[in-house]
Amino acid sequence: MKTTLLGIALLLLGAGAGATAAGVMGYGPLAYISFHIPSASEQQVTIIPTYLNLGNLSAGQKGNYTTNATITLTHSGNYSINLLHSELFDNLFSSFTIIVYIGDNQVVLSPEGLHSAVFYLSNGTYNINIVLYYQVAQQPQGPSNVTNLPFLILHPVGHGHDHDNGVGNQQGNDDNQGDESS
Repeated sequence: MKTTLLGIALLLLGAGAGATAAGVMGYGPLAYISFHIPSASEQQVTIIPTYLNLGNLSAGQKGNYTTNATITLTHSGNYSINLLHSELFDNLFSSFTIIVYIGDNQVVLSPEGLHSAVFYLSNGTYNINIVLYYQVAQQPQGPSNVTNLPFLILHPVGHGHDHDNGVGNQQGNDDNQGDESS
């Protein structure tokens, strides 16, 4: 009997020590932290993008949409603006024209016309006005749902991002980015 009582006492003592250890060790992380300190070469631009939500569209429907984005540049230079996914827009819309006003520059982009343009911008903050004119095709071909698809991109010329190979006012290439759901 003494052996049984001693065994139970040791078992309880072990359980108590285990509970104490669990309390000291905690139950899991209480907080996480993430950050990124950009290098000097990464600190060239701050962009506050805009999101265009055209809502539910019908075949043949016409409309326009005006919105603004903001960009702050820390370096003056040549910048390229590109229309992405031109083929998608060409298949879904019979007319799709974007007019971008940035600084003293006006750029007109469309799937069937100019896809990109290059212009000089001085360092500073710009309010970018974007106007979209569209008409849905009578028989649109492509995904019926598109959500947060990037379709305009601005970047410095000559930094390995040029969709038009550094030549201004040429047709650019489509990038496959964003969510195109059928």
